[in-house]
Amino acid sequence: MLGAPLATLAINADRSEVRTAADWLHDVALKYEVPQNKAIALDQCLDEILMNIVMHGGSSAANTPVQLSLTLTPKEVAITVSDSGKPFDPVNAPPKPKPLSLEEAEPGGLGLSIIKGLSNHLDYEFKEGRNVLTFAVAI
Repeated sequence: MLGAPLATLAINADRSEVRTAADWLHDVALKYEVPQNKAIALDQCLDEILMNIVMHGGSSAANTPVQLSLTLTPKEVAITVSDSGKPFDPVNAPPKPKPLSLEEAEPGGLGLSIIKGLSNHLDYEFKEGRNVLTFAVAI
C-alpha cells in the first residue's frame, strides 16, 4: 500500500511541461536516493504517460492541471498521475497488433508496451472525473 506522497507537482497538459516533469522526477529521485536505473525506468514511463495525455486527452485534459505524486516504500517507488482527460484505462487496454510486414508498420503506438514492460505494476481508476494511474518499479 502506498503512503503519503513525498513529492508532488502540478503541470499543464502541454508538451513543454513534459521536460518540467522529467526535471522534477530527476531531483526527487536524487533526493530520496532512488537507484539510477529505476529512476530512468520511471522517467521513461512518465514521459510516455504524459505524452499520451497531451496527444489523446482532449480539451478537458488541457484545461485542468495534471497532478503528479511520488511515493516510496522499502520495496518500490511509485508515481501517480491524475488528469481530467478522456477516460482511458491503460491497464486493460488491448496491446497494439503487431504488423505482419514492414508495409503494415506505423510509427508510434508502443507507449503502453513500454510502460507495461518497465513497471512492476500499474493501477488505474477513474475517480471524480479524473484518470488516476499509478505505476511502480521495485527497488
